[in-house]
Amino acid sequence: MAEDILRAGRVAHIGFAVEGQPFVIPQTYLYEDGVIYIHAAPASRMQKMLRAGTPVCVEVTLLDGLVASRNAKSHSLNYRSVVVFGHAEVVQDPTLKRAIFERMTLRYFPGRTAGVDYIPAKENDLRTADLHAIVIEELNAKVRSGQPLGTDDGNNSAPGSSYVLMLSGIDS
Repeated sequence: MAEDILRAGRVAHIGFAVEGQPFVIPQTYLYEDGVIYIHAAPASRMQKMLRAGTPVCVEVTLLDGLVASRNAKSHSLNYRSVVVFGHAEVVQDPTLKRAIFERMTLRYFPGRTAGVDYIPAKENDLRTADLHAIVIEELNAKVRSGQPLGTDDGNNSAPGSSYVLMLSGIDS
């Protein structure tokens, strides 16, 4: 289930700490075979910390529905999420780097081919962008699905209403 969530997600939140200060950065990513690939400018705080070997946490959530309850405290979400822990390794090989970037582009823009639908990255473009492979050391998945669970949700004579607003097509 966790790998399915990583394959379906579109935004990963990358968490790391610098001198006790936590940071969370949203990123596009590519997930393949137990590795999450992310990229950014080499001068960014996140990339500097990843290059230094700082432990990293990656979170991806798919929002499936909004759960409205008759009771305020029982409003909820239907979702699937995964949290990954690991360390990042810099992808140095330019041929591998190019191939990963092209697969990442295809993931977000299916059918677009380098050299046909867009100008491929130049050698300098590849040198000036860091690409990290986060090897998954540990992961945990969590899912919430179903109907409202408030104490009055099954009582049709109680005030208000309860329902699930499905958000199909947004993140899944």
